[in-house]
Amino acid sequence: MVVRKHPRFPASFTGVVIHRRESHPISKSMDLSRKGCRVQSTFPAFTGMKVDLQLNLPDLSAPLHIRGAVVRWAGSQGIGIEFPSLPSPDEQQLERIIRRLEAQAEQAPSHHRTLGAYAGSLR
Repeated sequence: MVVRKHPRFPASFTGVVIHRRESHPISKSMDLSRKGCRVQSTFPAFTGMKVDLQLNLPDLSAPLHIRGAVVRWAGSQGIGIEFPSLPSPDEQQLERIIRRLEAQAEQAPSHHRTLGAYAGSLR
C-alpha cells in the first residue's frame, strides 16, 4: 500500500499539458491533490520530464496555470504529475478546491470510498 503525504481525490476537470510550446489536451482527469494530479493524454510523457499545465477547474473563473511540473510516472494508468510550489494566489485557489473535494469524500458512504465509486464531481 502506498502512503501519500497529500491524499488524492477523484476530480473531473479539463485542460492541457504543455511541453516545448506544444499543447496536448487532457483526455481524462482522474485525481487531484495539493501537490499533483493524474491525467490521461495522448502526450508521450516520460518520467522526469518537465511540463506546464493549464487546468480548467470547476468554480475557477480562469484556468490554473502550473509551470515547471514534473512527470513522476507514465503508463497505462495515466500520467502522474507533481506540482512545484505555486504562487500564493494559485495555491489558495487549489486549496479551496481540495477542501471541497475532501468534504465531498467525507460525505460519501464509506463503501463508495473503498470501492472507488465516488464520482468526484466538484459540483
